[in-house]
Amino acid sequence: MKSIIIGAGKMGFSIAQLLSNENHDVVIIDNNEERINLIEEVLDVQVIAGTGSSWKVLESAGVQNADMLVAVTEVDELNMISCLIAKQYGVKTTIARVRGTEYFEQTKFSLADLLGIDLIINPEMVTAYEILNIIKNPEAINVDYYSDHKVQLVEFYIKNDSPIVNYRIKQLDTSKYVILTIVHNNRMIVPAGEDILRGGDYVYVITKTEDMREVMKSLGIVPRKIDNVTILGAGRTGYYLAKLLEKEKKIIGIKVIEKDIRRAKEISGLLTHSLVINGDGADPDLLINENIGRSDIYIAVTDDDKVNLLSSLIAKNLGVLKTIAKVKRADIMPLMEQIGIDVVLNPRMLTAGAILKYIRHGDIVSVKLLGNEKAEIIEIKAQPGSIVANKQLQNIRFPGGSVVGAIVRDGKVTIPSGYSEILANDLVMVFTLPESINKVEKLFISGDKH
Repeated sequence: MKSIIIGAGKMGFSIAQLLSNENHDVVIIDNNEERINLIEEVLDVQVIAGTGSSWKVLESAGVQNADMLVAVTEVDELNMISCLIAKQYGVKTTIARVRGTEYFEQTKFSLADLLGIDLIINPEMVTAYEILNIIKNPEAINVDYYSDHKVQLVEFYIKNDSPIVNYRIKQLDTSKYVILTIVHNNRMIVPAGEDILRGGDYVYVITKTEDMREVMKSLGIVPRKIDNVTILGAGRTGYYLAKLLEKEKKIIGIKVIEKDIRRAKEISGLLTHSLVINGDGADPDLLINENIGRSDIYIAVTDDDKVNLLSSLIAKNLGVLKTIAKVKRADIMPLMEQIGIDVVLNPRMLTAGAILKYIRHGDIVSVKLLGNEKAEIIEIKAQPGSIVANKQLQNIRFPGGSVVGAIVRDGKVTIPSGYSEILANDLVMVFTLPESINKVEKLFISGDKH
């Protein structure tokens, strides 16, 4: 597979690294000499100096034979133009990162359909929706849905006083759910029956969405209601999130704190029933005076990782039950979790998961990166003639580090046992560690495509 990536920033670097590690033919185009030198030193890819809006540069990159073009520069218009040109050369899949709010606020037409781009992705909007899912499921660390919201994946933190502490997996009634993985001391493992759940562990559970409340109860997790939410930062992510929350009738109070007075005034005019406060979210006095401790959830989404960290810790000390912080540096995510931030999100990871759908082989419906990119859960269709088709799970040799979480057939969800059968065209949710990803994908591809 030949892929061209426009933009050698953090997003472009991450995508190039993923593709290069899987032996794809990758070409990166960028006009920043420093970035170009870094890419050449670290990755085994071809690098071309120039702009993705030039047909000459694209031709030198081999656009005539490319299968995919991903444009992720900081300039929305450049990304869209690069994709438009690539389509003229017959590139099958084009992906553009577009961040400007003006491109998403119109409702008369789909920008992707209008321009013929296969995927237009907005990192801030992706992050806002991820946070919304967590707010709707406040007991969870992370939440994701599959198969038209029929299947739910949730990450839970096991407290030391949890009733399931020191239980072995085989002692739990898992007929309605599957524990995909346990994260113990920052190490992700695929559990067996003898594995023990301990306080401080994180567990990823998958089940039918309609059964999640019952599953939570069986795991000793008590649901709670969210009435008041505070958002620090009125940038794109904060704005998108506030707009989404205003549509949620159950949430009574929404506060947005913004340091820049002009941005605060602008956002105040765009939001209908959110209270916008002009102030510094890292100032303890401000948070105390605004009664932030009464918020059910505090969300820090400024562009400054340090401010998000500090402000979240202050809010936690003031009594906020759950804190969510956005960070740009993925390497500090485990540290932030260890010092008390409940949920740490990295927009680059979330965006890469959406883009991975177009990178993977087979009939991939969706991809979710888990645990700081330590694993993936993929929603994949079993092709006719594939190794898994028409076999019971117990008779399929799945690679180590992989677990089947759910099977969807004709809209009906099955939480599988060893006797469950996969038929052709079934949608299957599979958790897999990095070393097993390619092997899992091959199981679902028809024999004549191997």
